[in-house]
Amino acid sequence: MKLKTLIITLIFAATANLTANAQETAYNEEDCAKFRSLYYQYLKQGMYKDATFFWSKAYSNCGGTDSLDGKFFKNGRVAYLQRLKKLDDTADAEEIKNINDTLAWVYEQRMLIDKDADWALDYAVMLVSNKSEDFEKIDGLFTNIHTLKDQASGTQIRSYFRHLIVNKFNAAEAENKEAERENVIEEYIVLSEYCSAAIKKAEGITDQKKKDRAIKSYGAAQSFLDKYFLKIANDCSVLTPVLDKKFETIPAGEAGLKDLNKFIGLLEKQKCTDSETYAKYVTESVKRNPTAAGYAGLGTIQSKNNESSAAIESFQKAVELEGEGDNKNKYLLSLARAQYIGKSYKAAFSTAKKVDGDERSDALKLCGDCIAATANSCGNSTFERKANYWLANDYYVRAGAGSSKFLSNAPSSQEMFDEGVSAGSSVTLSCWGETTKAR
Repeated sequence: MKLKTLIITLIFAATANLTANAQETAYNEEDCAKFRSLYYQYLKQGMYKDATFFWSKAYSNCGGTDSLDGKFFKNGRVAYLQRLKKLDDTADAEEIKNINDTLAWVYEQRMLIDKDADWALDYAVMLVSNKSEDFEKIDGLFTNIHTLKDQASGTQIRSYFRHLIVNKFNAAEAENKEAERENVIEEYIVLSEYCSAAIKKAEGITDQKKKDRAIKSYGAAQSFLDKYFLKIANDCSVLTPVLDKKFETIPAGEAGLKDLNKFIGLLEKQKCTDSETYAKYVTESVKRNPTAAGYAGLGTIQSKNNESSAAIESFQKAVELEGEGDNKNKYLLSLARAQYIGKSYKAAFSTAKKVDGDERSDALKLCGDCIAATANSCGNSTFERKANYWLANDYYVRAGAGSSKFLSNAPSSQEMFDEGVSAGSSVTLSCWGETTKAR
């Protein structure tokens, strides 16, 4: 029992004095080999206090940092981290501080001999967790997140964003607040891309447990980003001024186009699509790179601004560029709606008839609306004009939207009798070149 107490005392002293005595190292081949073997054996057995004691002895007898390799410091980190985790609520505060100081020293020493972005990020995570105020060092360490990108861990991504919010934005002086807000917004977009790419990559993992763990980790990171981002840009009145300013600095070429589309996605996510800022970004994006999606977005903006002719033209271009692509029916339906709003009912009817797939039901209802909208001016007699409402109802029935739409405007029983038409009879409507049944 006395021996164990003595060992624990020596371990505590070694931990406390390791960084202070870092320069007092000399190479002793026999002791170096002995202590390296001892620390590693204790580490494998989960005896972390003993492992850290003999690890520090190995460091002192193996010639110091320049004589050791990265693996030695990795093992040291494991030993000290595990020792920290094993402490309970009654642990001495000074011991906790000493272990954390030693861990920081271990991180620093390995960085002198190895360049490892993941190691640097883990060091930054530890500093943030310990509420370090050395923000310059933390900033420098976190630059590595853009080296690893989607290979950065979910924990590293969360910690970096926490640093941006708590240590940078919240602590910023009033004159620097908007600059920090802009930085948070930009980094939010980039970090979200990393999470998305990591989740996509995780889908290909064959080991189900590893796959689930990775998806959960990056999903949690994205949720964290979303939650705290909303505290910075919680409405369009906050977000749009920042992006208006950013618009003036968007570079030319491919890089600028990428930035435009990133911010368009952010404005859409924050439901700022009615803003002039959104219109400005979409217009510039389409100007630089005409795409089906771009023209569709532009058409949506123009429709909201009651620019019917411009919206029709944009949706027509979207349909042309999409061809037989996945969004063909979506864009056709948007075009038909724009034509309907512009009172080009025949054109809207013709376009809507071409729509298939999931949008088919909405397109059929739009066909019915077009017929109803022109009913009073389409036909050679009052009866025929009213009979258009039967045809309009047919399209709603085919769309699965009930069976009585428009029928109150259709010919009455008396009007059918006067025309010599019985229920169930076929009625041809010259205006549309289609037939319907009297009812």
